[in-house]
Amino acid sequence: MRAANNNSLMINENESISSVNEASYLFAEYVCRELEKIGMRYSYRHVLKPLIENDSLTQLELVNITNLKAPTISITLRNMEREGIVTRKKSDTDRRETHVAITDKGKKMYKKVLEALAKAEKTMLNGLTDKELKAMRTTVGKMCKNLNDSMK
Repeated sequence: MRAANNNSLMINENESISSVNEASYLFAEYVCRELEKIGMRYSYRHVLKPLIENDSLTQLELVNITNLKAPTISITLRNMEREGIVTRKKSDTDRRETHVAITDKGKKMYKKVLEALAKAEKTMLNGLTDKELKAMRTTVGKMCKNLNDSMK
């Protein structure tokens, strides 16, 4: 087994919070490894879903949907376009706008991404009972609610 995630700062080293953080970190690492196997960069995951759900989006719309910064979106889209996953086209009516659409290759890749996520989820939840899963959903749901409520 690999070393624990040392990237997080825990003030009181609360074991429960540390465990949730570690599970999240390991899940992301697993997914990243699976995506690399299909030739996809981990950063593409933010952009693929909104493009699958829409015929075309502007780069600004992608910035707003993904909450990523414009330069990050621009670099990601440049790489995705180079790999044939998306196409970008300047607007005919407003040259400042660039419309982005997913290609057939991108759609096929998205299906593989969903398969990789399902595999990661199945692996992570292996051996957990329905009762344990329900308790986990309830607990983590409450934790997320507490954090969301405190940020309002």
